[in-house]
Amino acid sequence: MRRPSLLRVALLLGGTLLATAAPARFKTVIFGHHSDSLASFESFARKAKQSGATHIVITAEDLPWAMWQMDTPGDPYPAWAVSNAGLLKVSIPDALQPFLPKDYSDTVLNILRQRCEVLRQLGLKAAFTTFEPQILPERVYEAHPLWRGPQVDHPLRSRVPRFAPSVDNPEVLALYRESIRKLLTLCPEIEILSLHTNDSGSGMSWSGGLYQGPNGNSLFRGRQMHERYREFFGALQTGAQDARPGPLEIDAEWVREPAPDLVASRLGPGMAVANLEGPGATPYKAVAGFLLDYFYPFYPAQGLPLPVRYLEELEQASESPAPRLFYLIGDRLESDLYLQLYDAFRKSPTHDDVSRMQLLRSLAAARAGEAGASALLDAWMALHRVQRDAGILNFGGTIFYIGSVHQRLLTRPFVPFPEELTAEETQYYRKFQFQARTEERARDLGDIQGTRQYQGLGGAAVSGRILVRMHADLARARQDLRRIAAASARLKPEMDLFDKRLQVFGLLVDNCRNALEYQYLLDFMKGGRLLRPIEFQEHLTGISEWLEIKDFARREMDNSIVLAGLLDSTREVLIDTTKTSAEENIRVLGPDLAAQLRRKVKIMAAHWEDYERLFDREKPQPQAPRP
Repeated sequence: MRRPSLLRVALLLGGTLLATAAPARFKTVIFGHHSDSLASFESFARKAKQSGATHIVITAEDLPWAMWQMDTPGDPYPAWAVSNAGLLKVSIPDALQPFLPKDYSDTVLNILRQRCEVLRQLGLKAAFTTFEPQILPERVYEAHPLWRGPQVDHPLRSRVPRFAPSVDNPEVLALYRESIRKLLTLCPEIEILSLHTNDSGSGMSWSGGLYQGPNGNSLFRGRQMHERYREFFGALQTGAQDARPGPLEIDAEWVREPAPDLVASRLGPGMAVANLEGPGATPYKAVAGFLLDYFYPFYPAQGLPLPVRYLEELEQASESPAPRLFYLIGDRLESDLYLQLYDAFRKSPTHDDVSRMQLLRSLAAARAGEAGASALLDAWMALHRVQRDAGILNFGGTIFYIGSVHQRLLTRPFVPFPEELTAEETQYYRKFQFQARTEERARDLGDIQGTRQYQGLGGAAVSGRILVRMHADLARARQDLRRIAAASARLKPEMDLFDKRLQVFGLLVDNCRNALEYQYLLDFMKGGRLLRPIEFQEHLTGISEWLEIKDFARREMDNSIVLAGLLDSTREVLIDTTKTSAEENIRVLGPDLAAQLRRKVKIMAAHWEDYERLFDREKPQPQAPRP
């Protein structure tokens, strides 16, 4: 046998040592997870500390939402901002007290204070994530005109102009300095501030990354972007020093600046844009996972794990030279799995397909036993393929998120003449559609937040093929779980619930495919282009479009009934919904989802005869109101 050279042995050993050391070399490790109570937050923080966390995110989109920002009937755009903590609206400076609700601020600050007290007892620090500079009510700018900064709303998704404050204005910087001072006096554990900007109701003046294009207070138009960021970050860091000793690191993401490295090179240490830290424009952080529902590929479905994706992202993070690691668990129901995955990776880092599969199979064996390990790993791999396909159907959010939820494709009826639906038939879903353009667009199943990425023959065909492929992988995963359940009475309840969650997401996949195909057929028939003389039955039933559109409608009716039954069959979480009907909003379905699905089917059945009017010139329109 040929012996390896000493150089090759050294390289192999060196690679092993580097791989082993990678997770441990981060000086700061930030964990995050959605918490629905203080007890669940504390439980996660304790486990995260055991895994090596130094900081915990205290704003994981799990705080009360600022629904008061939905201040203009008919304008959906603030729905993107209501879930964002927002420094000025949470920790209100004195000058903004007359304009912002104190009860909301008090509620959120109390939760943050309690979470930081937990972290203090555990010897951990906190990270705060938000979107800044974030929109303020128009009456703020009426009282203080020169505080008005850039227009930040999306032109196709808003009906009212929305403005963020101008951080060029020294008075606005003073507001932020006071806000962070108040917040950190109450919550001194906060050492990291992660800001998303130029998106979701936030934006930096004169940035090329703004949806509306570069704009802002014209008095400061000539300033360099590095000055703008440096002074904004500086005001926040000064406010932190006013509150307590110690650092406040700040990074701004989603800036979409054309040359972020040039901006970062003029910033100080602990200041970063686009993941480049000043003054050397070096990587600020490595990230594995995500927190926002926006990035959960199966949303609104819940409980479908992503261990393969997380392991791949841990590998990529371990190769980054950044000194900070963010490990963000956006799957609300499987935190233990991702903690186990992280611990296993720290112990034995993976570096290729073979080592990756070995680690994942060991996790699967711990869950399903040696006999079920391969089947569970196979199911995880199928889900990995599904989530990658979901990423292809992501234009400002996956089709399941901004389609099934934001456009209420899941609950609105599919009918051939949607313009004829009565107010009573539309009121339960129309008010929750994210649609800022015409009512004609609101009636269009393929119009997603004012854009039409999925429409036309090509859009429907390509999307349909991807959705069909996703369904095939889901079916394979379900077969794997049924094999495990059949072989182990102990694991059967867990596998049955997992299978039920896969079935629910499969119905969401069907919902989107049905909607896109249905709308394509309606568009094809627009303007009466398929109307013709009908003299005997086959003149109607022989029309391929007649059969197709009714078939997709019937599929949607049956799928809706099956989904309603699944939701009623268990108290376990299958789909994310609000706790009360009063809390239902554009971005979250209501707790009466099953009832809404059945209502949808009833309306579709009441309009079933209308399909003939798409083809038959002599079919009269019904005049009497339907019950």
